[in-house]
Amino acid sequence: MNIDQQIKQALNEDFKKIVSNNEKIDANPFKQMKAGFSGKMKWIYLLVIFITSIFFIGMLYCGYQFYHAQEVKPLLGWGIGIIVLALFTQISKMWYWTEMGHNRVIREIKLLELQVAYLTERVSKD
Repeated sequence: MNIDQQIKQALNEDFKKIVSNNEKIDANPFKQMKAGFSGKMKWIYLLVIFITSIFFIGMLYCGYQFYHAQEVKPLLGWGIGIIVLALFTQISKMWYWTEMGHNRVIREIKLLELQVAYLTERVSKD
């Protein structure tokens, strides 16, 4: 088997593997999240989810304190805490979902690259 045939075989195997992975992952967002945790940025995603959870818990605590506050000054403080933590929660969630979108685009680009390489090989063979 010469080198050209080995390259073609490797391209075919990569192409089939990426297509099957894309079909599995694109089904729902939870599978996309799981795919993100198997990549190089896994620890950053886990850190962001952890920090987002802390923001959310803090927001719930501020809401509880806001509900039980009696005077205006504590009400304002707890209310501002709710607003700030809600914004931080939303910003971190938006960043995470944007990263998931980037990962999906990268998978599609890899798929297109393999398709172009495969078609180039077929055209040059004909």
